[in-house]
Amino acid sequence: MGAEPAASPAASPAKKIIPPGTAADPMLALDIRGSAEFQSQMTNALKRIWLADRELFLSIKNSLSAIRSESKTDFYMDNGKPVAAISNKHAFKSVTWCAGIIAHQAWHASYAMSVKKKKKFPPPLPGGKYERKFDANPMLFKYTGLEDVFELEARASEYQLRVLKTIGAPAAETRLLLRRAPRDLSTGHDGNYSLRP
Repeated sequence: MGAEPAASPAASPAKKIIPPGTAADPMLALDIRGSAEFQSQMTNALKRIWLADRELFLSIKNSLSAIRSESKTDFYMDNGKPVAAISNKHAFKSVTWCAGIIAHQAWHASYAMSVKKKKKFPPPLPGGKYERKFDANPMLFKYTGLEDVFELEARASEYQLRVLKTIGAPAAETRLLLRRAPRDLSTGHDGNYSLRP
């Protein structure tokens, strides 16, 4: 009838039990690759969008499958999955600016996916021949000139501005987009770009 033995301080901690259906589904999460600081900055930027407007956040999340730390800010497809490449210059300017850059690249991803969906052809009828010709570059856009590129960039910048206003970005950041020259790509990209590399 003595006291029960005290638990030893070196005992292993109890395992957390997560009820079914409450854990994050890895297929639904964005793949963020980069340094720990980069991942933290991207997460904070996405949280800022989530807290301001959940539908806006979901549209951005549904447009991208990955965010990667790279030497230049751009959008590209990797094995059919849309990827936002973000440089440190844009990632660490501020959390709000980073959120705007993610939105800018998500707009490009959404546009690319909508163009890709429009190009789908129905399968041939039974016994018919498949006449479709394939492009060597599946991301090839049929631009008629630089004006098309500038028009796409203007639309992506408008979306970026909308996100910045929604999350309460400082006026200095929104002013950069409001006063952006039509040929200025620096508010959404960096590095060297050419129409046909």
